[in-house]
Formats: sequence, structure tokens, C-alpha cells
Amino acid sequence: MFLRIRNSRVYYETSGAGEPLLLLHGGFGTVQDFASQTPVLAKHFKVVAFERPGHGHTADTAEPFSFDTMSGYTVDFIDALKLGATNLIGWSDGAIIALLVAISRPDLVKSLVCVSGLFDTNAQSPEDLNWIRSLSPESFRKAASPLVKRYDQVSPDGPAHFPAVVEKTKRLWLNEPNITTKDLARISAPTMVMAGDRDSIPIEHTLELFKLIKGAQLCIIPGTTHFLMTQKPDMVNRAILEFLTMETKPKS
Repeated sequence: MFLRIRNSRVYYETSGAGEPLLLLHGGFGTVQDFASQTPVLAKHFKVVAFERPGHGHTADTAEPFSFDTMSGYTVDFIDALKLGATNLIGWSDGAIIALLVAISRPDLVKSLVCVSGLFDTNAQSPEDLNWIRSLSPESFRKAASPLVKRYDQVSPDGPAHFPAVVEKTKRLWLNEPNITTKDLARISAPTMVMAGDRDSIPIEHTLELFKLIKGAQLCIIPGTTHFLMTQKPDMVNRAILEFLTMETKPKS
């Protein structure tokens, strides 16, 4: 299905019934990022997922990528579907967006699961930052061919536009996010910070994020990388469901 948000025709999918649960995909990603989660979560929630401009079935815009713009689209999407206070699960870039929505619009966030999230781009390892700097459409096609193949198949902009998306994503990742510790301390929604024990996000950064959000819970999935949601889906899904369906989410 498509929904008009700002000047974009935004693609989205829904499944299940109950309280709304919004899934926010990663960079270069689509709603398929949560393919291992959606069927399980839809047994308990009305699961909604949309694709940001320049991702999946949603055409790119002339604007550069920025997390503030992406979080603005997310707020507009929640408002357009009249979801009200929503449970958010964000992975990677989606986790950053979820944090920004929780900071800017606390009224729209019932609870928050931040999977492999980052709040300061400079916290990444020198190796990862160098990898981003050296990223090219060709190298990304080799390193992440399923993602690129999916882009080629579904993007209304066509395969020829992929290099433009790579450039916009590189600029985004090298300059953002820059969420302040003061802003993170303002998050009031019950929050679970989740990551893999071998995640590309440094574990020290994940721990800092966990400590900065008052009353947050921490969940480290053993034996997994940044792609923990597909590597150990049962463990990830169980942890998410336990967190989201707790009778009372403790805030200490």
C-alpha cells in the first residue's frame, strides 16, 4: 500500500491486530529487514512498516538524507495513520530514527526497542569509518548483493539511481547521528537497548546508550553481529515480546 507523506508516495505494509507496533528499517533496507520478526510480532500486535524515501518501493527525493528528516517522515506517518502512542522497533538507521522520535515526540512513543543503534557517528571504529569513506556502488554490490538486488527489483527509480543513494548514505553515515547525551536523558518511554555481542556498533557505545536512557533494559544477543535479527531470530523475538508484553514496565 502507498500513502502520501509530504511530497512522497510512501510504501507501507500492515499485518496482525491489536496495539500498533511500527518497524523502522536500516540503511539501504526495506520492510524485509524484519522478515524474521513480522510474522511472530503480528500474532500480538498490529504491525506496521514503511519504507523511507530512497529505500525499497519509495522513490528518492532531491533532498540529502538526514536523520532529522527521516524522523519527521516517521512522525508524519504515525499521524497520517492515526496510530497514536505507538510501540517502536528500529534496527540500525531505524534505531537512530526511533530515538529521535522518542526525543521529539514523546506523546507518540509507548515503548521503544533500539536494535544496534548509534547516537554518535564518531563512536564507530576507525575501520568502520574508513569502510564507509571507501564505499562505492561497486564495492557495495559485492559486499551486500542481496540488498542491492532487492533495490534493483523494487525501486521506482530503477537500478541506475543506486549510485546516488550510495553517495547520500555515505554522507549521512559520516556526519550523523549527533544525538546529545542530554537529549537521550530526556527519553521517557520504556526502552530496551539490544545489540549483538559482536556488533559493529562498539559494545561500549551500546552500554553508554543503555545507561543514558533512564530505566532502560539491556539485551545482548550472544554469538551475533549487526545482523542479529536474522542470525538468532528466536532469541531476538522472545526478548522483544517479553519486553513489549510486560504487565508493568519498571522505571527505576
